[in-house]
Amino acid sequence: MDNKWILLDEDHKLITKALESDPKFKSLSEADQQKVLDRLSAATVVSAYDFPNTVSRLYDTITLREIQTRKNLTLKLVPPEESNENIYRISVLTPLGMRLMGVQKGDGIFWTTGKKRRQYVVLNITNAVYV
Repeated sequence: MDNKWILLDEDHKLITKALESDPKFKSLSEADQQKVLDRLSAATVVSAYDFPNTVSRLYDTITLREIQTRKNLTLKLVPPEESNENIYRISVLTPLGMRLMGVQKGDGIFWTTGKKRRQYVVLNITNAVYV
């Protein structure tokens, strides 16, 4: 997993504040909490002026393709209070949500669900708002 990534300063502030109070984050295992914190600490925080429109951020819609099954999955990154996995609105404070922050089209992502390790490629990122 690539550790270097960029994060919009507005998103960093929102995420940092949410870490203090989000009950779903607090209910994650210690290992999953640490994954989120490690990923957040590896980010380079930049202003809206310096943030490229090709990089994912909060409220962006990301389309992934699972390499093995060739099935597409479209997710929207949202703050924790707006998450609803039934409609693919993924909280940024989950390990997957944090991993999807800062990705670009063509990036590869490995994700473990249960005992299966899955590989995805980012097919598309639709920016909610151009910054």
